[in-house]
Amino acid sequence: MNIAHQFQQMVDIFGEERIRNSLKNLTEIEADKCRFKIQKVRQKLAVFEDRYHKSSENAWEEYNQGRLGDDTDIMEWMAFYENLLDFQDEYNRISDSRVLW
Repeated sequence: MNIAHQFQQMVDIFGEERIRNSLKNLTEIEADKCRFKIQKVRQKLAVFEDRYHKSSENAWEEYNQGRLGDDTDIMEWMAFYENLLDFQDEYNRISDSRVLW
């Protein structure tokens, strides 16, 4: 049984409006989770930005150009920044999907 068929069965059982509201609520929950993760990783990034006196975005560019080095502290910073980019991408995809509801 494919997902489209399963979805149609759910719509047939519960009604389109109820399914739409459930999906909207689920989307809001996931967006809130992303916002929380973004806030937490930004707090971690701020420590590195203060320590190195540069933004994470600039550090990321320097890192990718091989100009920042690769000691453990830098690697940890860049891992957090990469997490931020992933969380922001996830949040944007969720936000874009809200248009459907």
